[in-house]
Amino acid sequence: MRSIRSLQITAFVTFATGSILAASCLESGPAKPYDVGFVPSSRTLRWLSLGHPTLAANFLWLRAVQYIGEERADERGWDKLHPLVDAVTDLDPKHGYAYQVAGIVLGSKGFTEESSAILEKGTRNLPERYILPYLRAFNAFYYDDDWVAAGRFAEISARAPGAPTHVRQNVLAYYVKGRRADAAVAFLEQTLADTEDPESRKAVESQLRQARLEQAVRRLDEAVDTWRGHYFAGPLAPWQLVTEGLVASIPDDPTGGEFYIGEDGRIRSSANPYRVGRAERARDMNPEAWMKKAQRQEQRP
Repeated sequence: MRSIRSLQITAFVTFATGSILAASCLESGPAKPYDVGFVPSSRTLRWLSLGHPTLAANFLWLRAVQYIGEERADERGWDKLHPLVDAVTDLDPKHGYAYQVAGIVLGSKGFTEESSAILEKGTRNLPERYILPYLRAFNAFYYDDDWVAAGRFAEISARAPGAPTHVRQNVLAYYVKGRRADAAVAFLEQTLADTEDPESRKAVESQLRQARLEQAVRRLDEAVDTWRGHYFAGPLAPWQLVTEGLVASIPDDPTGGEFYIGEDGRIRSSANPYRVGRAERARDMNPEAWMKKAQRQEQRP
């Protein structure tokens, strides 16, 4: 037994020393950006760690930080980042910052599938950390143009303890843009039922009214688009959609007003003319600004 432990210690020290020496050699050559030759499996590292997997995870995370921070990283490539952080989070499943950093970097470097995988892994292992499904929702709408999936992950984020109130607004926006206003209504109705303090209830009630408005006018917006496809202009008023046979009737306005067609051609309410924006093309958005906003929210107490 003692000999086996000695072999484990020797192997781990050899691995660690070899890794440090390799990094030193790589850094000494100006033409060679810092790289990682290979990533041992988490199973191997766990065996070598002598019952201290967190120690092995910290060592591997140090290598990942060096890998990310290399000034010539784009020249070198990013193919080792996901294996590194996957091993780190196998050894230390509660390493929330590793999921967050890797998810952001991998997505920004074009490794969207790997980014989503590490963020989903973090969401499973740290359900209380709202920022992980929040970032996964970003991948869904920005890289995949999947607004329904974005709504689903934003909903997971919004349910996490301490999630800021703006995340609920994202759930509403994503689901509406994905033509799932009904899902937004169901989520907000349940949120309202679970909310007790008056100020929070007031905010949820406002979002719920907006979701019900979007739900009510969805068919009318589609009918307006159909009208324009036929006539290239108009209509001037919602009742024309009924006379044209595009809708059976005009639904009641859940905010208590009357529906009209706004200058942008969308159905609006006289009591609450605000509408959630249509789905934008992902390439027209600014991911850096969105990510900075997410980081600022995460840093709030």
